[in-house]
Amino acid sequence: MPHTTTNPHPLKVGVVGAGLGGLAASIALSRAGARVTVLEAASELGEIGAGIQMFGNVSRFLIRTGVDAIIGENLVQCDEVRTWGQDVGGGGGFPLLGRIDVRKVVRDQGFPWWVVRRDHLHMGLAEGARRHGIEIVTGFRVGGVESHGVGGGVTVVSERETQREFDLVVGADGIKSFLRRALFPDLKPKATSNIAAYRTVLSYEEVFDKIPEARNRIGNTMDIWVGPGGYILLYPLTGGRELNVVTAYEQPRPVTELEDVDVQEFRDHYKGWDPFIRKVLGLVTETKRWPLLVLPLVKSWSNKDKNIVLMGDSIHGMQNHMAQGAATAMEDGIFLGRIVSEVIRGTINLETAIHLYEKKRIPRAFHKQQSAFVNGQLYAVKGDEKTARDRNTKPEIKAWDSSVTKPAELPPTYRTWQMFASPTAVASILYYDAESDADFAVDEWLMNQGDVDETTLVSVGLRGKWWSAIHDNGVERWEGVKESKAKL
Repeated sequence: MPHTTTNPHPLKVGVVGAGLGGLAASIALSRAGARVTVLEAASELGEIGAGIQMFGNVSRFLIRTGVDAIIGENLVQCDEVRTWGQDVGGGGGFPLLGRIDVRKVVRDQGFPWWVVRRDHLHMGLAEGARRHGIEIVTGFRVGGVESHGVGGGVTVVSERETQREFDLVVGADGIKSFLRRALFPDLKPKATSNIAAYRTVLSYEEVFDKIPEARNRIGNTMDIWVGPGGYILLYPLTGGRELNVVTAYEQPRPVTELEDVDVQEFRDHYKGWDPFIRKVLGLVTETKRWPLLVLPLVKSWSNKDKNIVLMGDSIHGMQNHMAQGAATAMEDGIFLGRIVSEVIRGTINLETAIHLYEKKRIPRAFHKQQSAFVNGQLYAVKGDEKTARDRNTKPEIKAWDSSVTKPAELPPTYRTWQMFASPTAVASILYYDAESDADFAVDEWLMNQGDVDETTLVSVGLRGKWWSAIHDNGVERWEGVKESKAKL
């Protein structure tokens, strides 16, 4: 039978880290009925302003929680994705390799595909957290953590020796996570390839003023120039007023730390590429070389007492070539919030919730790590592999050919190598709903708790979850949570 609880007090959850994943987790946990406190090491909240993509797997959460309305016009949806190549030595210039209709992607996903500045998204999530009654404590750099056994809670100590007590602690403290080092001291991030990233933001006003032909080359589009050796990605931000520039290039060595870089060295990576994109890079006055670090697959993301659990980059950092790093962290938090709601309802206990979180989220994050690595390699291929890649996306161009009476249709078996933008290539990523996945994880577990009735063919465990609503719909418990939050 499922575990039940009569604890009248709300579950107290501490989220360590107020990044995108931590804030999404805090909102999801608060919506579950938990009393949530976010502990942030920095003295004030903030994020860098480079761009980030929000596909349907996370844009649905922004809509459900009202965060999209807070961000407003700073959420931008492009019209199409265009991939450009270079016919090195073949006399073909810089051909268009592929086109993806964003409207079709959105229709297939069922939710928007937005691009947004990270700081605008962070601001929206932070304001959303405040509106959900979440306490955000800044200047709290964790210096110690101690579990008091199963059901005994967790003490979190700051470097200034102030303490906080929680029933559950969620580590959302990034690639240099203190909590990961405390739980798994031998687990360290590493560079799995020599590809490193560069990021900057330009104003469209400057681009159009200094490069007149840019008005005919870029607009409300996402444009990607690929290899050999790397890629360049452009797309609009901030209501179409800014241009995000993110590039990647193979280095002669692995890059493991953020590095200063001479801007001319950065530009020289792309010698011989399309003259237009080289003009755009010529407007970049400074940038840094960003490491793309990955954490190895592990069997557990939690401590033995199941009251300290990790999420996001703290436990599954990945390369950025699928635009899913922050999205995966947000998925973790969304899933965790939904599954903790069943702990608060008394359907399952906390240990079971964390077990189910690990069972479902560990393979999904590992899948994304692998897809990001492969997509990055496909961008940078050389020689015969580059020739094969470029040839095999020609059907996309024919499907967009407006000069013929009836453009060719892509067959249902067609799969583009441009994985990150194609639901047909990665349906399991772009169609994913973390809340429904968590709900089914609980139902699947309950179906194995007790026998299936031979007459009704309904399992005792699952019937108990749904039948409990006639005895307790959670209103009284939620009123207690609201009263408890109001006292903060």
